[in-house]
Amino acid sequence: MAIIFLHGVPDTPIVWQPLIAALNLSDDSYIAPNLPGFATPLPHGFAATKEAYVDWLIAEMEKSYAQSGPVHLVGHDWGAILCVRAACLRPDLVTSWAVSNAVPEPTYQWHRAARMWQTPLLGELGMAMLNNAKAERVLIQSGMPEDMAKIEAAYVDKVMKSAILKLYRSAKTMADDWGNDLTRLPKKGLLLWGADDPFVPIKTAQNFSERTQIPLHIEKGAGHWAIVERADSMAAQLQGHWSA
Repeated sequence: MAIIFLHGVPDTPIVWQPLIAALNLSDDSYIAPNLPGFATPLPHGFAATKEAYVDWLIAEMEKSYAQSGPVHLVGHDWGAILCVRAACLRPDLVTSWAVSNAVPEPTYQWHRAARMWQTPLLGELGMAMLNNAKAERVLIQSGMPEDMAKIEAAYVDKVMKSAILKLYRSAKTMADDWGNDLTRLPKKGLLLWGADDPFVPIKTAQNFSERTQIPLHIEKGAGHWAIVERADSMAAQLQGHWSA
C-alpha cells in the first residue's frame, strides 16, 4: 500500500521533504510526483486544465494500485483539490485521503492572486512581473520557511507560469463543476489546516468539514504551508489517521 503526496501551486515535491522526514518513510513506501509543468516539462498536448490534472493523477493512482493496492492520498493546496476530486471519481483506488489548506468547497471565494490569474491579459501581466525574487518573498510572507522558499522560487519559470494560468482559468466554475460530487468522497478523510492561511481561510475548511462530515485539525500559529512549518505535528495527525 503506497502513499501519494501531491504538491500545489507554485510548488514542487520539495515541499514534502520535511513531512516525509518526520514520518520516517522508506523510499519504497511513497511517491511524490511533479505536477506536469512544475519543475518538469508539460507533456505534448497536455491541456493543464483542472480536468487534465485530475486525469493525470488518476493514472498515477492506477499505476500505484496495480503495484501495491489502494493508495493513501495526501495533498496540499492545488494538490489537495485534485486529491479530493480524484477520490470522488475513483474511490475504489483509495484507502484514505488527507488534504491541507485547500478543498473544492462551493462557498470559497478565490483569493486576489487567483482572480488576477483567471483574468486574460491581467494574469499574463502579473506573471511577467513575478520573478524569482518576488516569488520567494510571497512564499515567505505566506508562511513558507526562508530556506525552502528560496529553493522553490527558483523553479517558477515560464512553463510553470503558463500551467498556472491555464489551471486557474479552467477552475473559475469549479464549484458548479465539482460541488455536486462530494457525496461520493470516501469517508476516511482528514483536513489539516494552518490557522493563519492568507489564501484559504479556516471558514472554508469548516464549511467543507460540515458539508462532508470529515474531521478537521486546525494548526494554530501556522500559515498556508503548515505541512512545512509544523511537519512533526502534521506527521502525528497523519499517523493517527492512517492507523485509525
